[in-house]
Amino acid sequence: MNILVVLTYYYPHWTGLTVHAVRVAEHLAERGHRVTVLTTRHSPELARDEMINGVRVVRLWPLTRFSRGMITPAFPWAAAQLIAEHDVVQIHTPLPEAPIVAALCRLLGRPLLMTHHGDVVMPDSLTEQLVERAAFHILRAAASAADGITSYSEDYARHSKLLWPFRDKLTCIYPPVEFPEPDAAAAAAWKRDLGLDGKRLIGFAGRWVSEKGFDDLLRALPFIRAELPEAHLVFAGERNVVYDDFYHVCQPLIEAQQEHITFLGLIRDRRRLANFYAMLDLFVLPSHTDMMALTQVEAMLCGTPVVATDIPGARVVVRETGFGRLAPPYNPPELARTIVETLRDRERYLPTPAGVRRIFNTRQTIDAYEQLLERLVRTRSRTNLYARASRRLVRSTLHIIAAAPVTATTTAMLAPALSHPTGAPSHAALSADDRAMLEHLLQNEADMAYRRRAITLLEYLELRDGETVLDCGCGMGVYLMFMGRLRRLNLVGVDGDIARLRWAEREHVPASLAGVDIHRLPFADNSFDKVLMSEVLEHLADDRGALREVFRILKPGGILALSVPHANYPFWWDPINKTIEALGGRPIRSPGPITGLWSNHWRLYRPETLRDVVSGAGFSIEALEEQTHYAFPFIHFIVYSIGKPLIEKNLLPRRFRDSADRFRGERNSGSLLNPINLGVRLFRLVDARNDHLRGDEKTFVSIVLKARKPC
Repeated sequence: MNILVVLTYYYPHWTGLTVHAVRVAEHLAERGHRVTVLTTRHSPELARDEMINGVRVVRLWPLTRFSRGMITPAFPWAAAQLIAEHDVVQIHTPLPEAPIVAALCRLLGRPLLMTHHGDVVMPDSLTEQLVERAAFHILRAAASAADGITSYSEDYARHSKLLWPFRDKLTCIYPPVEFPEPDAAAAAAWKRDLGLDGKRLIGFAGRWVSEKGFDDLLRALPFIRAELPEAHLVFAGERNVVYDDFYHVCQPLIEAQQEHITFLGLIRDRRRLANFYAMLDLFVLPSHTDMMALTQVEAMLCGTPVVATDIPGARVVVRETGFGRLAPPYNPPELARTIVETLRDRERYLPTPAGVRRIFNTRQTIDAYEQLLERLVRTRSRTNLYARASRRLVRSTLHIIAAAPVTATTTAMLAPALSHPTGAPSHAALSADDRAMLEHLLQNEADMAYRRRAITLLEYLELRDGETVLDCGCGMGVYLMFMGRLRRLNLVGVDGDIARLRWAEREHVPASLAGVDIHRLPFADNSFDKVLMSEVLEHLADDRGALREVFRILKPGGILALSVPHANYPFWWDPINKTIEALGGRPIRSPGPITGLWSNHWRLYRPETLRDVVSGAGFSIEALEEQTHYAFPFIHFIVYSIGKPLIEKNLLPRRFRDSADRFRGERNSGSLLNPINLGVRLFRLVDARNDHLRGDEKTFVSIVLKARKPC
């Protein structure tokens, strides 16, 4: 694979995020993948472009710094060029440019993996809180567009307002941890040199920022020393952080007990850092928020037990290994008590490297990332939404099916389709369980005409396990999702609208997808058992030619189920166009703020016209039904001019999206406290009148038809 990694800071900048990014990138490069890192040139002495341990690093010059981020004007152009050159993109967030990368990936057809290293938590100043809020919305936009998301642990993700709404595409992967063994003699000598012999050393490390909770540890120190007078704090890390002046806030606490605190500064040498951990009696992580500080694992690998706060993410290491204790956050007395009890029973919590490695294993981590990235690439390649090979993709899929060796299993799966007699009564139509499932899947549907014809069309198809089915004009793939839930099928979806196919791919519909011209289908004769065309013919310049293509690729005895909009539609369905037509005007065909029934349509149909077009292509028509006479006023406008854009632009809050999106019917709780559910319930009350038509109605929304290719 050609992998592009994007993040704000890379080596030699050294934080938990950059350590993670460097290790994953270098290990993937060791495995033969071509890895490029796009980052900022955060220090002027750094090269713009260099190779580091097999990884190409491209650094962009920043114009200025803003809070924790860098403003780099050249980023969009450089990112676009590099994204186009790679197979898959991994971003490490927080990343201010994440939405730009996501948009470019979508534009250029590259899968995007968002590896999230923790929600943005800023100091309490007004400016920084505005930054925190802006960062949340930026990252949420990126997460929405990403093909996959990784988090360190489900414990953190489940409590993250940012991550948990996207749990369907979330994979939890522990971070890679590589650390040298400490030199016990060197650690003891260092302790003597510091004049700390005879002290109980309690270590802490990291950036001195407010969310790390170091102030709680400082406040706990008097309580600790009251029980253990020899207790002494040792800090390794950066105290003066550009975007957070929290060290100076803590200055009074430090000065009050400075003789009991030693500052070692930022330790860049990994062996010296190992010796730091080794000389400690206990390592403490008093964080208020933390995804999973790697310092805990490093300390344990050096034989030092850990006390961490009992917060989502941070508690995972202690919980999983058992080499330490958890303390409540924001509670210095309880933190002190936990530290004292752990030190007094230290032998009980002493870690072993083997015990730590059973949980935190770099090889397993890189395996997981490699498999995830390869899956994202395969998924994108399978859908192939750009011109490079979309037609060849579907043809290849069918050739694989056709060329598969005939085994007993294969024969058993195909037997129903091969033995089906033309015109025979269906025994594969929808069962009561099938209908119940569809009702559940369609729970969010506000377009009552769509809801009616969907069930009818799926009934017409007489689906059987093992069949090869084409959704011709599949759009976003909702019918593919329905069919995949009903039966075990070989599904193929084609459409001329690439944006709709991209949506289908994001929803992981169980089908091979490709952008094709429906007038010239890239399939062999007699390739499919069934074909579905829902609301497609009216969009095609040559409806008769398209149906001849469908006839060609359908097997003898195969079924075509289709629907089209009725030319004599009810006034309340689309009052605007109905009025324009009544006055002799031309209906509104172009898409826009008023999305009427005529939008992007060449024509509407009457039953006799549709019969002529379908039978003219060679089909034998078995059923034709006009559906949906009664309609809620302006329902087409409500659903397609208001509701559809809100969903497609991801402007609805999650709980409303879950009750409005066609793909999320199973997530809808059905609560009538939700205004969308109330609206759908009202639409259904109006639609219920269509179950008891008199028989003399003249206007309808849809025509549904079932036809068969003669044997």
